[in-house]
Amino acid sequence: MICKFQRTIKKEISIKGIGLHSGEPVTIKLIPAESYDGINFIRDNVLIPARVEYANSFEFSTSLNKDGQTVRTVEHLMAALYFTGIDNIFISIDSEELPILDGSSIMFIERIKDAGIISLKEEKIYAVINDEITVSEGDKFIKGRPYNGFVATYQASYKNRIIGNRKYRYDSTVKDDFLNVAKARTYCFLEEIEFLREKGLAKGGSLDNAVVFKGDTVLNPEGLRFEDEPVKHKVLDLIGDLYLLGMPLIGEIYSFKGGHRLNASFVREMIGSSKFDVKYASEVIDSISDLKAGVSG
Repeated sequence: MICKFQRTIKKEISIKGIGLHSGEPVTIKLIPAESYDGINFIRDNVLIPARVEYANSFEFSTSLNKDGQTVRTVEHLMAALYFTGIDNIFISIDSEELPILDGSSIMFIERIKDAGIISLKEEKIYAVINDEITVSEGDKFIKGRPYNGFVATYQASYKNRIIGNRKYRYDSTVKDDFLNVAKARTYCFLEEIEFLREKGLAKGGSLDNAVVFKGDTVLNPEGLRFEDEPVKHKVLDLIGDLYLLGMPLIGEIYSFKGGHRLNASFVREMIGSSKFDVKYASEVIDSISDLKAGVSG
């Protein structure tokens, strides 16, 4: 679905929780913005644009930094803003890390809807991929190519029996497909937890906000929300990181074993290339209509 006009929220709202890695309590305020303001975090009076230029750390999450101020684990909220079509918003934060909530994006989406979503007067802007783009790191890679819409596929490669080689393809034109991705929780393996905590990470993690695997067993009493929940969560992370481009994408993205660092590398490669066009929504809608007419004719 192509939204024609830029969006923001109707009113300011607050969201409280704890940071997944810091374990610290945090409150964020979502504040309405004007057209072309973009998505910006505010910490200690420093404005940190939600752009890949400010992404500086990718250790089990994506962090942004500007003028000595850091905001960590932005990807779940960024995915929620993408799914709700929000282009312009200020996010004030009183700690270093965003709240993890239930480990997915769905609670962010619900709170954004509680605040109300309004269309602004100016047209939405899209990045339209016009040629193949590839980044790789060892056997991991992400490819982007032209496509009549937006789809994002993630393929895993785990020895774990539950995750295995599963893949999931998100299609923005399929009604409510976003819920399959937005509800998918972050995950880890029990044997990783001690390592993470030695590195000062996962201090706020629990079975309330993450899926934990012990071998091929899920330790969460309620089990998985989907049989392929981990792969769907990887799609969520991918979409959240891609939104650091500063505008939604039109194209097809395929990630094999990618993570936050490779996601950011893809966005940077895209920005540094001439392989995409910046178009207003009306141009995108017209070009898609022309393509459909050509196919049907």
